[in-house]
Amino acid sequence: MSMLNRRQQQPPLLQTFSIFFLLSCSLLVYPEASKLHLASPEAKALLGFQSKADLRNHLGFSQNATLHFCEWKGVTCYQQTVVRLIIEDLHLGGIFAPDTLSHLDQLRVFSLQNNSLSGPIPDLSSLINLKALFLDHNFFTGSFPSSILSFHRIRNLDLSYNNLTGSIPTSLASLDRLYYLRLDWNRFNGTIPPFNQSSLETFNISGNNLTGAIPVTPTLLRFGFSSFSWNPGLCGETIHKECHPRPPLFAPPPTVTLVQSAQVHGMELAEPSSKKHRRTAVIIGFSTGFFVLVGSLFCFVMAVRKQKDEKQSTAVIECDDAAAAAAIQMEQENELEEKVRRVQGRQVGKSGSLAFCAGEAQLYTLDQLMRASAELLGRGTMGSTYKAVLDNRLIVTVKRLDYVKLAGTTN
Repeated sequence: MSMLNRRQQQPPLLQTFSIFFLLSCSLLVYPEASKLHLASPEAKALLGFQSKADLRNHLGFSQNATLHFCEWKGVTCYQQTVVRLIIEDLHLGGIFAPDTLSHLDQLRVFSLQNNSLSGPIPDLSSLINLKALFLDHNFFTGSFPSSILSFHRIRNLDLSYNNLTGSIPTSLASLDRLYYLRLDWNRFNGTIPPFNQSSLETFNISGNNLTGAIPVTPTLLRFGFSSFSWNPGLCGETIHKECHPRPPLFAPPPTVTLVQSAQVHGMELAEPSSKKHRRTAVIIGFSTGFFVLVGSLFCFVMAVRKQKDEKQSTAVIECDDAAAAAAIQMEQENELEEKVRRVQGRQVGKSGSLAFCAGEAQLYTLDQLMRASAELLGRGTMGSTYKAVLDNRLIVTVKRLDYVKLAGTTN
């Protein structure tokens, strides 16, 4: 007899009891079976992340515990394993706790975009299969997470609009599969690594504190001004800003000709290192030399003019002295003639004799006078006046009278 026939032969009361028993057993077993998935490492990782990050309970993982974690909000699984986690635009206000989501080692796509998470980014080095990481538009702090450098399969990386500091690691340029890289609007400093991945199509590092020349690589030359803007210390052809050459790192120290004290009023003396200071020193030196030269020329001109004025003054004085001497001489001659006129009324000797004026005693003879050297001093109406030096070095003034003129006056 078949099974169906046997069931049909059972009393109705027994059939009802059997159905009730089976339903009761299933209700007792189902709650336990439905929570078995919470014991898995992945479910624990998700719940651990929620406990620190979701302060307003926007995710609802714990409230949906009866659902399998693969059915939770933002979770995508493949063969009961989480491969995508997209938790975006929920304004989570906590922190990204370490040792939570790092257990999702099969994760390919991970996004916490546009939340309000703060604190440092934890170690994610166990996510070796990660291809896309979006942590932008949060409040993450600290340095660039070094664990990202181990993601050799990473293609999309976005850490923009956070508060990350420090330098951008040079080894980031060795991730040869990068397609999308955004580090803009953080507080990174230092220089730009020489990115040269041929796969890189989206690149932005604007809004940081980067300095130095933009590396000239075929990859970076493909991106325009907007990818590097708002970095005051950057320079290069891409942003149309000239880079000033830097002195060599091991340049010999400059020659110091004057050694001064290392401190002046408690402040250390520092050598000017910028080109602007050197240019200012050159300008000051040139100006000083120019003013010294002008001052020297002025002093020379004044000295020449003064010397010329002195010569003219001397000549005037000499001319004045000569005129005064001539005037005195003429006065003496006139006085002598006047004496001769007075004597004429008393005595007049014959030509060739000596006559001493005003009754003066005879001091020399005619022979002595004839042997003396004579110098003509002038000519008057009565004759000529001579200066004679006798043998005994006696200097006398002699008036030689013209007899013809003298005879005419007496008549």
